[in-house]
Amino acid sequence: MTRCAMPVSLAVRIGVALATLLLTAAGAPLEPNAEILKNWLSTFNSGDSKGLEEFQERYLGDSDIRFARDSREESGGFDLIRIESDEPLKLTALLRERNFPSIWRLTIAREDVNAPKLRTLRYQALPMTQSEALASLTGFADRLAAADEFSGVIAVSQHGRLLLKRAWGLADRERGTPVKLDTPFLFASQGKMFTAVAVFQLVEKGRVSLDDPIGKYLTDYPNAEMARKVTVRELLGHQGGTGDMGILEPGDADNRARVHSINDIIKLNGLRGPAFEPGTRVDYSNYGYLLLGALVERVTGESYYDYVERHIFRIAGMAHTSYPLRQNMRRIAIGYTTDDGKPLHRSTDWLPWRGTPAGGGVSTAEDMLRFIAALNAGKLISHEMLAIATARQPHRHGFAYGFISSAVDGFPYWGHGGGAPGNSLVLDYYPVTDTTFICMSNRDPIVCDRLAFNYLFRAPRT
Repeated sequence: MTRCAMPVSLAVRIGVALATLLLTAAGAPLEPNAEILKNWLSTFNSGDSKGLEEFQERYLGDSDIRFARDSREESGGFDLIRIESDEPLKLTALLRERNFPSIWRLTIAREDVNAPKLRTLRYQALPMTQSEALASLTGFADRLAAADEFSGVIAVSQHGRLLLKRAWGLADRERGTPVKLDTPFLFASQGKMFTAVAVFQLVEKGRVSLDDPIGKYLTDYPNAEMARKVTVRELLGHQGGTGDMGILEPGDADNRARVHSINDIIKLNGLRGPAFEPGTRVDYSNYGYLLLGALVERVTGESYYDYVERHIFRIAGMAHTSYPLRQNMRRIAIGYTTDDGKPLHRSTDWLPWRGTPAGGGVSTAEDMLRFIAALNAGKLISHEMLAIATARQPHRHGFAYGFISSAVDGFPYWGHGGGAPGNSLVLDYYPVTDTTFICMSNRDPIVCDRLAFNYLFRAPRT
């Protein structure tokens, strides 16, 4: 009996299927890493938002393309230099950006070779020489300013020597007033560093204990649970459950109109208890720092504003740093925002009567450099106390005590940012290289963060 021959096309299909099954059983990916890299590179370079969203959804399980969109604008796209390694669950490759000759490393990691979803897709610029890093930074700032996305001042110093200080854009768009190197900017939440330093000064003098409840100092605080349970340390570390102040959001206009002091803000918020058991969670709290400012006033008998002027700004030589009243904002960069979905406009209507211990005063880039220099020289608090204030707390999302402390690939840095409608600020100090980075802008967040990361990843680390 003659056996019928199998059609060649069917035999090929069966052979391919069997080979696929054998490869899968052996651990080879159904979609090679190199194909995913090729797909990502083509999609990223196209700059097509729809394509980026589809890639994100397929491979990463979400449609958030903000980082991809921002890094595409920063880099201008990438060209593949070479694949460094390609293993079943991980690929690394070197890329060259098109806007500047920076080298980036991309890592693709996956949980399962047989599934398209990735565990992570990470890419960042690699360190360069100092001159190259500064050239990349200023080039990026130039592009953002040309696109009308940035106006402000950037300063970088190392070992006390100024490496960069430049101004971009307009401080007052209606009058055409340019930003100058000594233009004061609203510093938003960066003021928390000043409040923390004031508290640590009192700790060093034995007048305050970090583990005392706030009610020991604010003896008439309205809510007994808050007064009894929340400690000074928890307020400094955003672990008190104290929440916000109710005066900083666009919808808080009525509250802003009726508060004109630190005590007024306590009256507005003082009846509520902690939002969670103090010390068990981290929740960024402006009101917690307002209470620390009230503590400074009770312990010293001075107003908060007089205390930080005499014990911080004057000692550090910060002659252009202050907390002016809202009606006295002449010569200060005007904030401009699109945060409420409207075309670019002034954000001054959202300002309270004055800055508070949670932030909101004004300063210059040069003064912020002086602040870091004074801290590191031990002029404001001891080196031991500074180490406590800036100690990295990984389980607390980078929040130290009045400072934010983090690291990139083991390279540490600390400082604080600031963000509000029409204000974007970053102050970073890199202790390994004794380098300070300052960015102050009168545009919306996160423009200074983007510039700070541009420098952080490229800056020398030795």
